[in-house]
Amino acid sequence: MADQYLSLFIDLLIQKEKFQLALEMADRVLERLPRMKVANKRRLRTHAKQNQVYCRYQLQVQHSQATLKTPAVSRLKGPRQEKPADKSSPATSPRPAVPEPSLPSIPVSIVIDRGSFQNALSTGVASTYQQYEVALEAQRIRFRDSFENLICLSDLHHVRSLWYQEETARKVLKTFRGRALLSDEVGLGKTIEASIVLQEYIQRGMVKNALILTPTPLVSQWKEELKTKFDLDFPSTDDPDFRKNDQTLWDQPFILASINQAKSKRNVEAVTRREYDMVIVDEAHHLKNRKTLNWKLVNALKKRFLLLLTATPVENNLMELYNLITLLKPGQLKTASAFRESFMTKGDPTSPQNRARLKALLGQVMIRNTRALAKINIPPRFAETIRVEPTASEKELYERITLLVHDINRTDGTRNKLLLKNLLAVAGSSPRAVELTLTRMLAKKELLSDHEKQIHAIRNLSRSMGDTRKNKILLKLIRAAPGKKIIFVKYIGTLEHIRDFLTWENTPHALFHGQMTNQAKDEQIQSFREAKDILLTTEIGGEGRNLQFCHQMINYDLPWNPMKIEQRIGRIHRIGQENEVRIYNLCAAGSIEDYILEILDRKINMFEMVIGEIDMVLGRVRGEKDFADRIYDIWLQSSSPTDREKGFAQLATQLKRSKTQYKTTQALDEKLFGENYEL
Repeated sequence: MADQYLSLFIDLLIQKEKFQLALEMADRVLERLPRMKVANKRRLRTHAKQNQVYCRYQLQVQHSQATLKTPAVSRLKGPRQEKPADKSSPATSPRPAVPEPSLPSIPVSIVIDRGSFQNALSTGVASTYQQYEVALEAQRIRFRDSFENLICLSDLHHVRSLWYQEETARKVLKTFRGRALLSDEVGLGKTIEASIVLQEYIQRGMVKNALILTPTPLVSQWKEELKTKFDLDFPSTDDPDFRKNDQTLWDQPFILASINQAKSKRNVEAVTRREYDMVIVDEAHHLKNRKTLNWKLVNALKKRFLLLLTATPVENNLMELYNLITLLKPGQLKTASAFRESFMTKGDPTSPQNRARLKALLGQVMIRNTRALAKINIPPRFAETIRVEPTASEKELYERITLLVHDINRTDGTRNKLLLKNLLAVAGSSPRAVELTLTRMLAKKELLSDHEKQIHAIRNLSRSMGDTRKNKILLKLIRAAPGKKIIFVKYIGTLEHIRDFLTWENTPHALFHGQMTNQAKDEQIQSFREAKDILLTTEIGGEGRNLQFCHQMINYDLPWNPMKIEQRIGRIHRIGQENEVRIYNLCAAGSIEDYILEILDRKINMFEMVIGEIDMVLGRVRGEKDFADRIYDIWLQSSSPTDREKGFAQLATQLKRSKTQYKTTQALDEKLFGENYEL
């Protein structure tokens, strides 16, 4: 028989219930397969193995049915032989017959929805044979037991998954069955690992809804990574619709939410009333205390798969680890009192006893990859803060905007907080950005009429200003340091301001911003790579794109959120970078950005940290206010420069203390876990 017909022949034998012969033929196919000259050998092998399993199962069923039909005594002893009577033996009374045990009958009923079949067959559109084959293959993929072949990897965009990330995903899927504590060291890509698991489940049809919970500052970062690398567009608590009091977010199949929003009295009922196929919690050390709302929220969620992400599962006490594992697999470490007795050393809550036994239990739910295992070596990065002395008109513009913000805040500050924060941030960017922002405010009539005169006057001042001191410093920087550079700005107005300036100075540059078409973006990136040394871009610039061929960047303005600064740096300081990365931060002396850089650069040395460590530091600052809100409050609540200095000094002290706590925790986790939970 020709090789290409063997599989069909086996199917025919199975249809005729010739299972023994079908099994022999399936064995023969697998034996001959390496020498066969047929297409789709992988699919043929899988089909043959499935037939083997099915035939063996049917043969076992047939054997069991045959065994049940044979009398018990006969099965054990064979045919009963009558013994001749022994006349010398005394007469004995016959033993009473022991009734054979009878198996209880199990009622089975099969109900077929005939209407659905009739409707599909009478009104449905016939599919082609190719579509039928695709549908069959989809079912095989969905119900395939093995996750050796991660089908989602071929669909990743602008990201190269690393071997240990793929192996981590396989282990979570195959061994941990979708419930795991991912505790890789900082910067190794726990987000990528979790997203691979999520995408794999989605593509196999095993996850049709999911909830991702993160600290507030990380929502935008997750949204970007999911969109640009995995083509997953999750609605989030950062979306404008949600901020406008739109509660339909909680009814969406896929949700990305700040854990603070999810646990709030306003939202917690909507979050916990439904079921989720998958839940992912980033920075899961915030769940360490089972008495907190964070822990109670995640515990209350009805979930099938659960991933907890944290580089520091233990901070002060081994009970924190117990609380995390209990969320994943209740009972894995028994009760709290049993865990204390078995694994905690009296007098030292961070030193475990029975380490081998604890390691075996944790190894069933936890993976912790280290830099030593991953062999990731990224060149160092160096930052330089350049304080620019503003001209008299620039200083006047900044002071008048600050005065306007104070005035509005006194009359209606709560309602206009986002607007006022943005106005102060724009003041530190460029006069052109100020002009555009004030024009929009006047057009929308967003503020009380008694502020309109101030706004008109400030807008006229911003229009009258020509080149700025920052522009002159920027040009010197471009000419002094040869090589490719990325200039980051936050606002389109500032991008236009610098574009016009560079054009006037005959400095070739590529342009990149979110309002461009995908084709235009690709052309500008190619131009930057091949022809021009300057890429002028907004913060959306280079999202998901490989820009490691450049190793210098200039922050013309500065986001107030340090995580946003880290994201900018991450465009070039990432795996694949071969040169030392140089970062130049421009700020006007005396501005909010000047104070921010004083804290981040000089006080806690943010730019010398490993990628991702700033998240860990900021996450340990007490309170739920994000960094930008703290900056805004200090600026507005200070009645004098002295008060302002004092307020920023207190924030710097908090961050330094938080960094020290993080380093202590990092050392503790390295001591506790070391390399014991690697792949």
